[in-house]
Amino acid sequence: MRRMTSFAAILVAVLLLGWTFLAWRAGMFIPHDGRWAVAPGAFTADGFSQQKKLITLGQTQVAYLDIGEGPPLVLLHGCPFSAYEWREIIPALAQHYRVIAPDLYGLGDTPVRLDQDYRLPRDVEMVGQLMDALGVTSADFIAHDHGGATVQLLMQSDPDRIRSAVLTNVEAYDQWPSKPELPYLRMIVNPVASPLIFQALQFEPVRREIFSIAVQDKAVLTSDVLRAYALPHIATPERWQRLRRFFRWQMDETHNDITMTALPGMRAFKRPVLLLWGERDENFGPELARRLARDIPGVRGIHYLRDSQHMPMQEEEAEYARAALAFLREGAVSAQAAAALAGARAEENAP
Repeated sequence: MRRMTSFAAILVAVLLLGWTFLAWRAGMFIPHDGRWAVAPGAFTADGFSQQKKLITLGQTQVAYLDIGEGPPLVLLHGCPFSAYEWREIIPALAQHYRVIAPDLYGLGDTPVRLDQDYRLPRDVEMVGQLMDALGVTSADFIAHDHGGATVQLLMQSDPDRIRSAVLTNVEAYDQWPSKPELPYLRMIVNPVASPLIFQALQFEPVRREIFSIAVQDKAVLTSDVLRAYALPHIATPERWQRLRRFFRWQMDETHNDITMTALPGMRAFKRPVLLLWGERDENFGPELARRLARDIPGVRGIHYLRDSQHMPMQEEEAEYARAALAFLREGAVSAQAAAALAGARAEENAP
C-alpha cells in the first residue's frame, strides 16, 4: 500500500492512541499466545488461506495458491497485502490459466524467521525458485505495487522468465516508499508507537482508517476484507515484528535504490507489457505509468481504470479482469489504451 499524506498520518496517530486507550479501559485486547487471533475459517469469508499450499524452497517455505489449468500465470501482490488481493479476479483468470499466486516474503501466510533476509531481491530469487519447483520455465505475469518491482528486477536478472506482463500501480525507480507513506512507516517501526498500533489494529475502525487510503470506493472494504488484510500482521507478536523489519528495510536509503538497478533490463524488455492502472492513485499515478511506458519498449498500452485508486483489481474487478485477459490471451488493447501510450511517448520527444 503506497498512500499516505502527512495530515492523514497525524490523524491516524491520534485515532490509534484514542482507540488504544478505550480498548485498554474496556479490556478488549485480543490475547496472543502464538496462535491465530481468529479461527482460520474466519480469516477470509471464502477460506482463501486454506486453499494455499506450502512449498519448501531451500531453507524457507512459501505459501502460494495454485489453481486452474492452462498456460501458467503468476500473480504478484503488493505491500502490505497478500495473494488475497487477487481474490476477485482469480475465478475469471483460472478459466484460462494455471494461476500461481504466492505470498511474497514477509507478507501474507509465507513464514519467515526474524533473522532471515526478505528484502526485495530475495523475492526475485523466490519467484524463480517457485517456478522451477512447479515445472514452469516461463509465465505470464500480473503484478501490483511491490510485486511490480519484483517483475522489473526480473526483467533485469532473468527476462526469459516473462512471456508477457500486466503491471498495475507499481513501485518503480526511486519512488518507494512514497514520500507521503513515510510518516505511517515511521509509526510502525517506532518502538514507542508500534505497540499501540499493534493493539489498535485489533479494531475495525482503525483498520478501515488505514486501509481505506488505498481505494476510491470505501465500500469495497468489508469487515472480512479488512480482517484478511490486517491479520497476517497482527495474528501474533512475531508477525508484527516481521512487518516492522520489512518496513525498516524499506526506509533504508540504500534499499531505495534497488529498483533503479532494473532500468537496463526494463529498457531492453520488448515482450508485451500492459500498464493497467488505477487513475486516481495519488502517489503512483498516471505520470508514473507514462514514465514506465517510455522506459519499457514492450509496453503496448496504458489502460486507465478511471474510478480506482491504488487497487483497481478490487475496485473495478470486472473491467480489470476483462482488460487483462484480452491482453494476455490476444494481445489486445483498447483504442483508449493505445492512445494513452502514444501520448506518453510523444512527451519524450516534446521540446
